[in-house]
Amino acid sequence: MAIRRFDHTSGGFVPLDEHEALEVTGTPLWLDLIAPHRDEVLSIGHRFAFHQLAIEDALKRRQRPKADFYEHHVFIVLYALSPDMVEHIVEAREVSLFAGRGFVVTLHTEELPEIHEAALRWKEHCGDNPGPSSAMLVYTIADTIVDGYFPCMDQIAEEIDDLETAMFAGDNADSLERIFRMKRSLIDLRRVVAPARDVFNAFTRRELPALGSETIYYFQDVYDHVIRATDQIDAHRDVLASAIDVHLTLVSNRMNQTVRTLTAASIVLMSLALIAGVYGMNFEHMPELRWQYGYAAALMLMAIVGGSLTWLFKRLGWW
Repeated sequence: MAIRRFDHTSGGFVPLDEHEALEVTGTPLWLDLIAPHRDEVLSIGHRFAFHQLAIEDALKRRQRPKADFYEHHVFIVLYALSPDMVEHIVEAREVSLFAGRGFVVTLHTEELPEIHEAALRWKEHCGDNPGPSSAMLVYTIADTIVDGYFPCMDQIAEEIDDLETAMFAGDNADSLERIFRMKRSLIDLRRVVAPARDVFNAFTRRELPALGSETIYYFQDVYDHVIRATDQIDAHRDVLASAIDVHLTLVSNRMNQTVRTLTAASIVLMSLALIAGVYGMNFEHMPELRWQYGYAAALMLMAIVGGSLTWLFKRLGWW
């Protein structure tokens, strides 16, 4: 658990003293809460006059990405994504954000690299723009979180390429399981990415008394990034749907090839068995039975018939 504030002098976070005065000055105050207790969230909410409904949503967690607008502040829920190279999955971690004129409060359950990256960007932005608004800080955090979506999309694309390579190489032992596992992962990703479109669309389409409207163009850029990430997720889902059809087609083709090979082998063996069966009949009046070269001739006939059929089936691609 940690409550810290962004220090504009050092460009990083410093622990917040329990009795420290939280003054809203020209430069936005940024508080970052990591796995806070309920009492701490209520205390911060009381000091900034957060709406009770927003506080409840922040405490419950696992909220759908959204933006709720209140008289003096905005409550935003987003999800940060990070690829797990070991487990080959994408982890989604919730970030709640309160923002008003002169302050921003972020809540999350663990350390997030996106928050530290946003702090570095914010330090650079503050150096170039004295007295930036809290809306710009919200944009910086949101843009950093959304930028983290694309490495995850790249990892999924690489996994799909590996899957397709393995399928066409004949390694289909666990292909279907991998396809359905990836489809499930994409469904989970879309559940936390697609609703973010509505969040940033709201910032670009309405006047926000709590933040102002000077950052509309910046949020339009984030909105475009979310649209692109959502389109990539949908494209990956379509590719996986096609991969299922390809997998079933390959399996069916290999099964057909196996059946044709077995059929060809059966025909060859049946032809040889027919010859052996004919000359295995012990009728008295069979001219070849007492022929001196009958045995050799029967074997040669079997070899000719078997070889001819084998050549024919190989030419037809059945063998």
